[in-house]
Amino acid sequence: MTLLAYKADPDCKQRTMDRLRTLKQAGQWSARPIHWDGRTGSLVGSLLQSEDVEQWQPCLGLPAWLALALDGVLANTPDLAAGIRRAVALLEAVPAGIDLSLAGSRCILVLLLDPAHGLASFAQARAEPLAGILQAVAALHLACLRGDRVEPAEWRRVRRQAVQETDGFAKTDVEAALGAVIEAAAWDPRTSRTAVSDTLRQWAWASSARAARSDPPGWTADDEQRVRQRLEELHRQAKAQALPGQEHEHIDVFKLLREQDPALYDHAMLPGRYRKAQAARQWDIGLDLLWAAAMQGVAPEPPALIPRADLFANPARGLIRISPDGQWLAWLADDEGVMNVWAAPRANPGATRQITFDRRRGIQQFSWSYLPGTLLYAQDHDGDENWRLFAGDAGSGGSRELTPLKPGVRTSIQAVSRVRRAEIVITLNERDPRYPDLYLLELASGKLTLLQENTGFAGYLLDDHYRVRLAARSLADGGSLILRPDADGCWQPWIQLAHEDTRGSGPSHLSADGRTLYFFDSRGRNTAALCAIDLESGETTVLAEDDRADIGGILSDPRDYRPLACGVTYDRYRLRVLDDALKGDVDFLSASVQGEWRLSGHTEDDSLWLINVSSDVAPPAVWLYDRAGRSLTHLLDVRPRLSGVRLARMQPAVIGSRDGLNLVSYLTLPVESEAGELRAAAPLPMVLLVHGGPWSRDTFGYKPMHQWLANRGYAVLSVNFRGSTGFGKAFVNAADGEWGAKMDEDLEDAVAWAVARGIADPARLAIFGGSYGGYAVLSALTRYPQRYACGIDLFGPSSLETLLDSIPAYWEAHRARQYRVIGDPRTEEGKARLRERSPLHHAAAVRAPLLIAQGGNDPRVRQAESEQMVAALRSNGIEVSYALYPDEGHGFLREANRMSFNALCESFLARHLGGRCEPWAAPDFPGSSLQLSEGVGHVEREKELKSTVEDAQDR
Repeated sequence: MTLLAYKADPDCKQRTMDRLRTLKQAGQWSARPIHWDGRTGSLVGSLLQSEDVEQWQPCLGLPAWLALALDGVLANTPDLAAGIRRAVALLEAVPAGIDLSLAGSRCILVLLLDPAHGLASFAQARAEPLAGILQAVAALHLACLRGDRVEPAEWRRVRRQAVQETDGFAKTDVEAALGAVIEAAAWDPRTSRTAVSDTLRQWAWASSARAARSDPPGWTADDEQRVRQRLEELHRQAKAQALPGQEHEHIDVFKLLREQDPALYDHAMLPGRYRKAQAARQWDIGLDLLWAAAMQGVAPEPPALIPRADLFANPARGLIRISPDGQWLAWLADDEGVMNVWAAPRANPGATRQITFDRRRGIQQFSWSYLPGTLLYAQDHDGDENWRLFAGDAGSGGSRELTPLKPGVRTSIQAVSRVRRAEIVITLNERDPRYPDLYLLELASGKLTLLQENTGFAGYLLDDHYRVRLAARSLADGGSLILRPDADGCWQPWIQLAHEDTRGSGPSHLSADGRTLYFFDSRGRNTAALCAIDLESGETTVLAEDDRADIGGILSDPRDYRPLACGVTYDRYRLRVLDDALKGDVDFLSASVQGEWRLSGHTEDDSLWLINVSSDVAPPAVWLYDRAGRSLTHLLDVRPRLSGVRLARMQPAVIGSRDGLNLVSYLTLPVESEAGELRAAAPLPMVLLVHGGPWSRDTFGYKPMHQWLANRGYAVLSVNFRGSTGFGKAFVNAADGEWGAKMDEDLEDAVAWAVARGIADPARLAIFGGSYGGYAVLSALTRYPQRYACGIDLFGPSSLETLLDSIPAYWEAHRARQYRVIGDPRTEEGKARLRERSPLHHAAAVRAPLLIAQGGNDPRVRQAESEQMVAALRSNGIEVSYALYPDEGHGFLREANRMSFNALCESFLARHLGGRCEPWAAPDFPGSSLQLSEGVGHVEREKELKSTVEDAQDR
């Protein structure tokens, strides 16, 4: 019997998707399969508004096994909201009218025979007789797909064989699990609505058992023995201390371990967390396999082009902040293409007033002071990073300059204290451009008083009374020395950090009473732990640590500043609660919002929180959380025009480098090309996005670049290559001396992985990056000239020699570290390395077309870095487009410039990789300062823009 999806009626599918979107927005989901109580339900129950699964097929024209399978997966997924999004995406991807009558057999065959996740090869290795029966079941499903008639007796025969073969095994044995999979699979899905869901459930259990046979990373037999001995010791102690008559009561040894040895308890939980994670992962994989099998042979239509403006134009509103007293809300909002600060009383949000009236690059950041109604923001001149500080008055709507414009002088905020509310501490490098001094700034008058003259320190730490408690000095070997003043005010060495610890270790903040230093510390371990150091005794207490990632993102008590929670990000962000005082809030928020949430601000009394909520397929939204009432109030959506748009999901992947490092990476595929976990329906043109720094990292979440490129038809891959931060000191220090060498090889290994998996088409690859990422683009095109079809470099250094010669004066404190990592120009060996690793000197090797972009005022990577590379390429006959923005710095902030550059990139990629392109014309970007030249010399911008547009439209 033929079964046509959605009864071959596009309107039926549309009604179904409209209902799902409404349900998804309401978010009243239950993990209980086929459940509906009139308000909450499972995906299937909510869609049917009923618990009668018999209505699924006649109502929707979808097989009943799909309903059971979807709800079965969602009942077991650890992130129900994410699972719902993926299940909805699957249902949306199924075209109306596709024949699903044989899709059940395809799904079962994938679970049995898939090279990566099927059980056939495992059965062959563990139990050869079972492997033969599995192949017999697969043969029956293949016969169904060929249209052959399979008699019920044949299904019964193989089921009996599976039962007989596994009768002697215990239920916990892997062989028993394999037999259960085969028995479940030996039914005809056309007549059994549970065949697929039962097979999937048994497959997940068998796959979890298979994965759990190995110890989790970071767990050894010695750990097992240590934990067991400690638990036995606690049990003995508890029995010995029991009161008469209580000797036989239950003793919760794990509770005792958590109370008395929290670090060991956390480590003891590692195997359980690992097994739970493995089980959850199998269900996620199962959903992917269902998708791949159900959609086999289907080429879905790509979604509508997402307008570039919806992704990259200034948002209507963003970056909202609440004042310490809770009386005011302030935010950035678009004002004729420029972001400015606006404010309104929290009790009367309609009484909005504009605070700033910038007409050039806009305001990017601001914060509240403790002086009521006073906020602070900084501006530079066209990206030169010589920041001036301003104060805005939320009550009057006015703003005033706090640090006047002086050539080459930059200001930053050092400290804002609730104790000395009328003052803040700032840094100014007017006396010595290399080492900024500390000044006390009176907010009302603007009066400046020197607090600390900087005699060569890299930074300071102050307490709430603005006493300078610690200073840091860079050492000649790239290490760091932390000092503190003695009774006479003289600086004395206190903590010395070796070079390998400097990127992960250092002070976080002081306690409110100034007696405890909270410190990130990687000394004696690989990843940075959060520690508390008693400043009087020196006693150190480890508060949190993780085997795979550095601790970061502290949530502190606003009264005494003790850490209540911290973040850990390996592949995805996870919040670790350190104090039960926060547990109720964390549990409520985690259950109430869809996606990841972060605390972005709070009132001084901590009664109101600002919560940022987003996911990989949902742009950020901001909510006001009332802690006492446990209530959430929606404040804004940063990208409201993307509401309801189907975005592409991001998938973490850990890719092995050629020398054994784990490269945590993120893959986004076009929604129409997904074929399961880290799978594409066919090899795609791919863009490798390389992050800057290099001492930063890529993370999971909503990324407009990923969404843009995936929507245009490209696979998008971001890689945390060696040198990326957050993965421990061994990983970050593996980049020392490896610019243009092993750091490039990591990217090459990731591309090779994508090609080998059938994700990327090796003939249509692009590399795209800014700052260090731009350098990586140039280096890759010289080292692997045949690998890429094109490259896009944003303000990437072309010569490591001239880069180090021209670093900003205010980076002087870190010069020794730069020399150690990149190359030391003071030595012959260092000079040779810098020259050999500079793409400028290998420009003749480049074969791929390049688009190079540069800000004219960039203080970090000077304009000459790009222009010398452009000249070298053109002298060798290499096609290069050069886009100069004279009024920008290290990044394109003016909306017209940003939008024009993205349009250029889109046309460039479409020309060389064949992706989709949104039409555009020069008048679309009024006020852009773009100066574009192609091939030879400078060509009038208007002519070049028109030519580029015509090329894109001709394609």
